[in-house]
Amino acid sequence: MRVTTEELQHSRTTLPETTSGDDPLLRLQEASKPDDSIWTYTTTHPGPITVTGITVMCAQCGARRDWMVICDRRNQIFLRCRCAHEWHEPELTRADYQAMAGEGGQKYPSLDAVVRDAGYDGTLAGTYLPDDLNAGTYG
Repeated sequence: MRVTTEELQHSRTTLPETTSGDDPLLRLQEASKPDDSIWTYTTTHPGPITVTGITVMCAQCGARRDWMVICDRRNQIFLRCRCAHEWHEPELTRADYQAMAGEGGQKYPSLDAVVRDAGYDGTLAGTYLPDDLNAGTYG
């Protein structure tokens, strides 16, 4: 069976016109933009953290407490010290993070913003804050 060009053109479905505000490609691009404030959660933990019976210590400055705990979109846990040293801690899980985080917190537009605002960007290296000033956050 042979189909002519004219028959092929008549058999195609005509798509409805879209307005500039209802462009499907623009909607898809908007929906696929990353939103770090939803996918990265942080909290502070003033006390020591013990992993498999060993107290965590910062390899850069030797600190043994006052951590920022970061949970990323893959549920990997990272620890960050006040000296700005950060590393992945594979022995900690999302459940461990949730046990440390508790309820509430404040939203931040990015991980950089929460690191800066909570004082884990290196400016407070070697400083331990009292527990009441070290409130948990998420970003």
